[in-house]
Amino acid sequence: IDDNGQPPITPGGGTNLGYQATVAAGQPTIVAGNLVYLDSAGEAKLADASTIAESVVVGMATTQASAGALVEFTRNEIKTIFNVSAVVEGAPSALVPGAVYYLSTIAGKWTTTPNATTAGSVIRSCGTAVATDKMSIEIQIVTSAI
Repeated sequence: IDDNGQPPITPGGGTNLGYQATVAAGQPTIVAGNLVYLDSAGEAKLADASTIAESVVVGMATTQASAGALVEFTRNEIKTIFNVSAVVEGAPSALVPGAVYYLSTIAGKWTTTPNATTAGSVIRSCGTAVATDKMSIEIQIVTSAI
């Protein structure tokens, strides 16, 4: 697009912030809504707040994929989470609008109560619920390492 907006820019439309990576061997199936990170080979794994290395979240999965398949993930946008109970720690039936969600120490999951007591764990805010089924995905830097 040039500096005059050619071709025309449609407000709020069509930007794809998704990215794809192969799910690493030995990983369980990643489902839409799981938080993921990339290993040193660039393969997707379930993110986990138990260690710094596994807490570098690249985004939320928007597709389901098993080991060896491509999974799509995104960040910095609002997405619907259709399976809240499967991807949020404690299996709630809905998100709490306005609540900040963090990376859980349970691989791939979100939580509203990060682990602030276990040695080696990190606290990383990953989004804010904007509706009972919609998350504004905003991956932040680590705010605390235990």
